[in-house]
Amino acid sequence: MVTWGWRTHFLPLAPLGWALRAAGHDVRVACQPGQVAAVTEAGLPAVPVGPPLGFADVFRGQVGKVASREAFDTGTDLDGLAPQVTEDGGTLRFADVMVDDLITYGRHYRPDLVLYEPFNIAGAIAAAALGVPDVRLLWGPDSTTELHLDEDKLIGPRARRAGASGVRITGTLTLDPCPAALQVPVTGPTHPIRFVPYNGAAILPDWLRHPPDRPRICLTWGTMMAELGLTDRISVTTIADALSELDAEIVLALAPRHRDTLGPLPANVRVPTEHLALHLLLPGCAAVVHQGGAGTLMTAMACGVPQMVVPAVTDQHFNGERLTRAGAGTVLADGDEHPAAIRAALQRLLTDPGPAAALAVENAARPTPAAVVPVLEDLAATGRRDFIPGGTP
Repeated sequence: MVTWGWRTHFLPLAPLGWALRAAGHDVRVACQPGQVAAVTEAGLPAVPVGPPLGFADVFRGQVGKVASREAFDTGTDLDGLAPQVTEDGGTLRFADVMVDDLITYGRHYRPDLVLYEPFNIAGAIAAAALGVPDVRLLWGPDSTTELHLDEDKLIGPRARRAGASGVRITGTLTLDPCPAALQVPVTGPTHPIRFVPYNGAAILPDWLRHPPDRPRICLTWGTMMAELGLTDRISVTTIADALSELDAEIVLALAPRHRDTLGPLPANVRVPTEHLALHLLLPGCAAVVHQGGAGTLMTAMACGVPQMVVPAVTDQHFNGERLTRAGAGTVLADGDEHPAAIRAALQRLLTDPGPAAALAVENAARPTPAAVVPVLEDLAATGRRDFIPGGTP
């Protein structure tokens, strides 16, 4: 398995890693040195490759340049997308610092299969250089389809330097965890897989051992915006104040930097100080408010929880739009960042949980990671990069 410089990009890989290990396979997770703790915390062996390169250091000041959702509209000038996918951004910089060590280790380890996450170009190049099949595991709606990437321009020079040919960013096979209503058309051979939420190691607090006596609403706010030097579109305090007027228990699942900015809050607002894994918190929630990151979106989807997305940067807009199309949530529109609009949006969600529940049912019907293992075994056994599981080349 190959992951790069951001913890939440690794987490969706972990359940498949566990399934492969439980089936008797040797799994190694190649990662940036800064991600070793996240990998080993999940009980998987980490292989640091390349010199340290911090995600925040690479992308700081860049993601904001592609912040508006119009960057995903068909026909948009692709120059606006450059910071995410070229050397001015980080995707290729991570590939550049990882790929040599990754290939060197691969020639020693001799894997039968390489699995990687979206945008992990190093994994795709290494698999081609080693001549083994590769599998891309999506972490949510596939935003790469909206970027109209020129694979030869972006990957070609790096592949040629590595002596690799036939590199595809989509891999030999893509594993897709998204219910159909959430997903866009995915390029290349695909196979469904159930999204199994994992948000890192956590302890269940006493107050979560009992059902709430009124609807519980989770407000969770990621750290990416501050890490990248960007300003949150709306403050946590503004949203918390708006939600506090609802007849509900409001749980603020926040990082310390957000907790430290909070002033006095109403009695129905809970601010836990312990780390809360969303896969433990959300099953008891009637709704969740978040910025639109794929990890939160997919965890809430699997738990059947209606969602309100307050997006600020491109992938958040994309995820929010997919959620809205599926009918399982709403996006807080620009200009609606005031308490009355926030409360009204939440009240609408609370009265119509059906679409969100339907997505959870559809997710539960998809093959578990354990059920997908035989597909990967068949693919690895062929050694063919043009193999289509269940079909013909």
